[in-house]
Amino acid sequence: MKFLSVMVCVCSLVAAGATAADAVEVKSLDGAASPPAKIEMLSWMVGHWDGEGFGGTAMEVFASPVGGQMMGMFRHINADGAPNFYELYLISEVGESVVLRLKHFSPDFVGWEEKGGFVEFPLVKITDDTVYFDGLTFAMTGPDEMQAAVNISGQGVASLHYRRVRFD
Repeated sequence: MKFLSVMVCVCSLVAAGATAADAVEVKSLDGAASPPAKIEMLSWMVGHWDGEGFGGTAMEVFASPVGGQMMGMFRHINADGAPNFYELYLISEVGESVVLRLKHFSPDFVGWEEKGGFVEFPLVKITDDTVYFDGLTFAMTGPDEMQAAVNISGQGVASLHYRRVRFD
């Protein structure tokens, strides 16, 4: 039953999101090994990002790299102002590469994944302004603009558009 409710939520998010044509490219490892990378190569992601996607508003926050890791969080708010779901994630150096691991939570902070479980996105490719994880991409599209695109299994690509929030 829990799996069914997660799939209903995910399907509704994809239906409300941007089309694949609007999204940055999403890549897959297709059985290949992840390339070498260091967490500092993702420093351009650090900060607070507000935007739109999944039929509502979204916020991403990435902390500075420390000890081979970056932590982050995501919040999605429905168009009616109600919280929809949250994600907590960790981007870590694993071996010679990096991997993003995340956990989803409902508005009442009940985890979608099992206690010890998480969703894992191994690195596919990294450039100066784009990181391609297996099924998830973050790309700088302007000086203070970022786009994220995620391939939701069997449903297609959903896209989110962000602007950096400055604290002066």
